[in-house]
Amino acid sequence: MIYRKINDFEFSIIGMGTWKTFDVISPDDITLRKNIIENCVASGTNLIDSSPMYGESEKVVGQTTTKFKGEFKFATKVWTRGEAQGLDQIERSFDLLETDFIHLLQIHNLVDWETHLPTLRRLKEEKRIGLIGVSCMNPDDYPLLVRIMETENIDSIQIPYNVKNKLVEEDVLKICRDLRIGVLAMEPLNKGKIVGNLNAHIESQPALIELGLETWAQAWLAWVVSNPIITSAIPATSKPARILENSKSAVILDQEARELVEFLSSNA
Repeated sequence: MIYRKINDFEFSIIGMGTWKTFDVISPDDITLRKNIIENCVASGTNLIDSSPMYGESEKVVGQTTTKFKGEFKFATKVWTRGEAQGLDQIERSFDLLETDFIHLLQIHNLVDWETHLPTLRRLKEEKRIGLIGVSCMNPDDYPLLVRIMETENIDSIQIPYNVKNKLVEEDVLKICRDLRIGVLAMEPLNKGKIVGNLNAHIESQPALIELGLETWAQAWLAWVVSNPIITSAIPATSKPARILENSKSAVILDQEARELVEFLSSNA
């Protein structure tokens, strides 16, 4: 695994998202998530991203990481309006994740960001959280995201970025580079859409196979994290084996290989 820093915190460049995949309640499903967590530890995948928006996700992450708290960097979000409601939700996240320290706390989709930022700054000063971030899904909100990055001294952002969605390259990522703001890339496989349009395994592409890439999903994840501005890509999965497969994507493609992946993906 390869790791990149946001300030003093090191994150695996292949992390794990939990939207939908950790929103489970049955004992069998929770056992399966324990297997996912064990494979994260085995592969060096140390970043887990969650949110109160994701149903049971925070609770299941807390339960399944009980024996491995020191192995992970936890990222979650505040997703409500109002100072008191925000603080209540954050305290619940601490309880559900079963931790007294959250490495990255983000304002989900910029909801009531002006209210929540002072709360996050206070929690950071109290050393209960390590980093302050914001997430942004809607391109229409990117001008506001840029303004926040340029004026509010945040540590990281979380935005969609993949070989089919490079919109943020035009300005958002350049600002992150200049201001040394970390970037979590959500939807690195475009919600699975690009994966489904090609055969799973790479065929007749020795330049990629020589890098240890076996599947198109791995190639696309490698494409994302080969952008040095990206701290981590956070694909979600409900399959333990997929964690080990994803970890093989921790490969830095040179510009030629990255352009090859773009070209081969152009018709996918």
